[in-house]
Amino acid sequence: MAKADLRKSFGLILKELRVSSGMSQQELADYSDLERVYISRLERGIQMPSIETVFRIAEVLKLKPSELVLKLEKKNKGL
Repeated sequence: MAKADLRKSFGLILKELRVSSGMSQQELADYSDLERVYISRLERGIQMPSIETVFRIAEVLKLKPSELVLKLEKKNKGL
């Protein structure tokens, strides 16, 4: 699987989780101490988050970081 596919998959998952939590990109950014533009780049599959970022975002979304990664793994079964 290409890196671009992983980035896009992570972005789709992130957006789904954010929207289902009722948060805007700005709110997620504020609560996770990140920039809104960075959240946007993650959601569009332009960037891949660091492990620290995964932990920050997961905490805000009330998930374990491993749950966030598991969602990515399930979406990309071909890994």
